[in-house]
Amino acid sequence: MADYSLGYGGIGSGLDITGMVEQLVAADRAPADNRLNRVENAAKFKISALGTVSSAFNNLQTALKAMTGADAFDARSVKSSTDTTLTATAGKSTPTGTYNIEVLSLATANKWLADSPVATSQTFAAGKLSVQVGDTTLDVDVPAGATLADIRSAINQAGAGKGVQASIVSANEGQFLSLSADKTGADNSVSLAFAEGGSDLQDLVASMQERVQAKDARVSIDGLEITASNNTLTDAVPGLSLVLKSEGSSTVTVSGDVAASRKLVQDFVTAYNAALAAIGTATAYDAENDAPSALTGDAQMRGASGQLRGMLGNLLGDLAAQGLDAKTLGLQTKGYPSSDGSLVLDTAKFDAAMAKDPDRIRAAFTGDSGFANTLLDTVKGYIGTDGAFTRRTATLNLQVKDVATQRTALDARMEAVGNRYKAQFVALDSMISQMNSTSSYLSQQLASLAAQI
Repeated sequence: MADYSLGYGGIGSGLDITGMVEQLVAADRAPADNRLNRVENAAKFKISALGTVSSAFNNLQTALKAMTGADAFDARSVKSSTDTTLTATAGKSTPTGTYNIEVLSLATANKWLADSPVATSQTFAAGKLSVQVGDTTLDVDVPAGATLADIRSAINQAGAGKGVQASIVSANEGQFLSLSADKTGADNSVSLAFAEGGSDLQDLVASMQERVQAKDARVSIDGLEITASNNTLTDAVPGLSLVLKSEGSSTVTVSGDVAASRKLVQDFVTAYNAALAAIGTATAYDAENDAPSALTGDAQMRGASGQLRGMLGNLLGDLAAQGLDAKTLGLQTKGYPSSDGSLVLDTAKFDAAMAKDPDRIRAAFTGDSGFANTLLDTVKGYIGTDGAFTRRTATLNLQVKDVATQRTALDARMEAVGNRYKAQFVALDSMISQMNSTSSYLSQQLASLAAQI
């Protein structure tokens, strides 16, 4: 706000020039300020309401997108008769059915351990060792005076990232060298060989004994034997992953996951109802307090609500024509006395329909011309970078920005008006001061004349 103070009152008139100028400027400014406040508040009120409705439409879009994929209703549930033998998970591509699985043997990682102890203080003469990891041979140099810990470190340095790990096991008798494969399977076996050096190094290698053989996992699935280098099988049955735990038998049953499919539809129902509710809140009118909402009577909101309801009505009709009516599928709008256009899902009916005819439900909801994509096209028309709600919000934001620009111009205009008032009052004060001076002079002259008579 401009400063119109003089630092003193009217010298000639005694008037509060600063206060008078501020009051006059405030009176001149009030109509424009009130108009700008109304425009700004109305725009921000609508922006907030549009944001709430847009958020609800975004949630509806997310729920619909989850149903558009060709495999959206193909989730699988898996049950194993013996969890101690194996655990199983299934993907959407896993064929449903029962699989008789027998774990004949688990995959193991090769492990060697010396059977002769080595004292902590013992050192070895210079030499070379050879470590075999599968088809790869690694050379290990042993410097003169190396301890068992030094030999371990040399092996690990040569075998870093190559699939072998050396370690030392300390026992009452002394230290024992251990050599282990990082991976399970027969193709990942390891071994330690003497290449050159003294008898002490040769004796160390000779003392190494195989404690765990390198073996592949062997599994029988419905009588067909499968081998694998590790204990997780992912390619025996499409989409079926088996984690082997112990030898034994287990029956794995793969079936359609009705609960997952029901959640897809229930999430849509919830999001659709929330979108309608958001529009209802944004357009509601409080008759008791005579207070409209931000978008009461708004044509765009009426259009969006009407389009959603109309499209849903058509789609429910299409489902009924495919034999998936409310009695069969359990999906319908609320009836009397709460017929507000919102959806309800009878989960028991849906579960029964999904268990009986999943292919028909999948075909009805998914695909380019399915239920989900058709309604999704309508929703996309309102949100996103080019959606109707987005464009309108951008327009309202420009209004708010324009109000700020107009306020800046108003400030400049009012400052000029204030300065003009200030100049006028200063001139008036000067005139009054002159008039007071003249009046005082005339009074003195008249008094002087009267004294001479």
